[in-house]
Amino acid sequence: MNQSPEQNKDETGLLLKASAKLLFETLMEYTADRVYIKDLNSRFIACSKALAKMHDYDDRHSIEGMTDFDLFSIEHAQQAFNDEQEILRTETPIINKIEKETWEDGSVSWASSSKAPLYLNSGKLAGTIGISRDVTTEIQVQAKLAESEARLREQNEIMRSDYENAQKVQSVMIPGRIPEEAHIDIAYLWKPMASVGGDMISFPRTPDDTLLFVMSDVSGHGATAAFYTVLLKYLTSHSAKAYENDPQAFLNSVNQDVIGRINNGFVTGLAGHFSPRKPDGSRELILSHAGHRQVLIFRKNTQTIELIELPNGTIMGFPSCGASKPQSILLAPGDRFYAFTDGVVEACDKSGEEFGMARLIEEFTKLSNRNTQDTLDAIHQTVLTFTDSLDQQDDVSILGFEVQD
Repeated sequence: MNQSPEQNKDETGLLLKASAKLLFETLMEYTADRVYIKDLNSRFIACSKALAKMHDYDDRHSIEGMTDFDLFSIEHAQQAFNDEQEILRTETPIINKIEKETWEDGSVSWASSSKAPLYLNSGKLAGTIGISRDVTTEIQVQAKLAESEARLREQNEIMRSDYENAQKVQSVMIPGRIPEEAHIDIAYLWKPMASVGGDMISFPRTPDDTLLFVMSDVSGHGATAAFYTVLLKYLTSHSAKAYENDPQAFLNSVNQDVIGRINNGFVTGLAGHFSPRKPDGSRELILSHAGHRQVLIFRKNTQTIELIELPNGTIMGFPSCGASKPQSILLAPGDRFYAFTDGVVEACDKSGEEFGMARLIEEFTKLSNRNTQDTLDAIHQTVLTFTDSLDQQDDVSILGFEVQD
């Protein structure tokens, strides 16, 4: 007579219950975990083969009657004994405790252990049952990760400190000395995109104390570009010692020293000086550029802005490059000269539209009633408002001169 599935299920259950000892022996023989039962004195009554193998015993029954003091260092054995006695005293299990296992040879391993009180059918406390899993690899990975994170934090702190120091140095170095020139108001704005930047404004000393200025822009941003501004500051100061009222020769001299020293980059530059004051108060501004062609002139008499396109000149950093021929611009009292890096006109709003030259001319015209420094500060704020962001997209530098009576 065939049995129903329910009858087969009931019979299988009864067989399994009747074979509890066989099931226990099978578990202890084949489980990869270290399972053990200990008496009230923390002596092994039974253990899995995996635990015996860990202690170099082929027969798991060989460990029966031993304690952890026979298998581990005193340090680990004492801690395990204390934990088990506390479980027996409080009848409270320990779940997933990470234990450090120290061995007689000095090696260390780690295990995740769970231990619980073990009772007889009568309810009498008989000992403890435990299961441990080797987590040495996980602990070592975590330790290496923590070490890497600590090292990364240390490196970040060093970088942060280096940036702060570089910012302090660069803010002192740029523009550095501001010359005092009678009848000329000098204003500048220098705002790196990050803590440091690749724009430079400088007023290097000349043999006859001519008012010479340099504005440059190193390609790229951040620390690398900033380091090159230190080089440019030195090179322009060095070339200015032999300045003979020729900004083209000056820029070409700087370029000769720059070639081969800026890896995978280039420099744009603008240099110029003022001639002696004329009887009517006007001054000649003699300019040359290396990839920095456009400048603006505000004419007081007409209240208009002129866009000046200087003669052709090429960027610095390459042997075949050369600065533009000098161009002289006459500035009457009240006239202003403005130079700026591309971070001004190329600033984009959220749609990708650039601030552009037309807007810059319009803003300079609107601000003509303000003093020169206030004008530059207002231009910078207008650019930030246009981009709708407090974060600049590039280094921003603006230089302004006003010829005064």
